[in-house]
Amino acid sequence: GVNGLGQALGQAPNLASVHLIFEGCNNIGDDGVNGLGQALGQAPNLASVHLIFRGCKKIGDAGVNGLGHGLGQAPNLASAHLNVARCNNIGDDGVNGLGQALGQAQNLASVHLIFEGCNNIGDDGVN
Repeated sequence: GVNGLGQALGQAPNLASVHLIFEGCNNIGDDGVNGLGQALGQAPNLASVHLIFRGCKKIGDAGVNGLGHGLGQAPNLASAHLNVARCNNIGDDGVNGLGQALGQAQNLASVHLIFEGCNNIGDDGVN
């Protein structure tokens, strides 16, 4: 699944850019997203990530926290685009954790986050 894909991509020594679309994949959950982030964070030349999980209803706070933590470890990550619109299990804790984790990325210059329709995110998530 997503973990295996992440493991394979994370081993690619020259991987500079990843663009993956999992829109509406309702069997992808926190474990898969977390594993993907952890694996991609090990790619030494990864500079750009574009991930779409729009409508993946099993992804929650733990998943986006883990994804952010993994990507935040990528030494050359300069651009991150994450679309988790309509992922209603993501709440304030997930958004806070994602932001804090991505903030650890040493070379991150551009972030594009889409949380459209994530009804469990409130004021505490964006403060």
